[in-house]
Amino acid sequence: MLEFIISSVSRRKVLYYLLKNQDGEFHLRELSRNIDEPAPIIKRELDRLEQAGLILSWTVGNRRYFRVNKNFLFFPELKSLADKTAALPLDLKVAQTFTLKEGVERRGVWEKRSKEIVKDYGDRLKRQRPRHPAEGRLLEKIS
Repeated sequence: MLEFIISSVSRRKVLYYLLKNQDGEFHLRELSRNIDEPAPIIKRELDRLEQAGLILSWTVGNRRYFRVNKNFLFFPELKSLADKTAALPLDLKVAQTFTLKEGVERRGVWEKRSKEIVKDYGDRLKRQRPRHPAEGRLLEKIS
């Protein structure tokens, strides 16, 4: 479910890992190994989360360490959301999703049907897209 809210896969991985291990302190390479993402990508996401205030960082020698800021305003909500999302099945589906290719194909069909409707009913027709099949059935029942 969190993938619908946070689009970045690496940011979700960082958040999950840090919220799951909220008492730990990690350096960049350690996070990179544990999350299985390249270090530059992890660093970019950590910098963004630090700017938001969710992550705290400090330097010891030449290593930069990170940990979750438990005083962050939305920390309890994020932790709860991450815990709930981890409990959901991975194949959870939304009502209707399309791949880009399917969306383009459907859009082409809709545009073709719209042109047919304009051809049949003339240019005075204001509707630019065809009716949904359920809408058409509903109108048939009413009339």
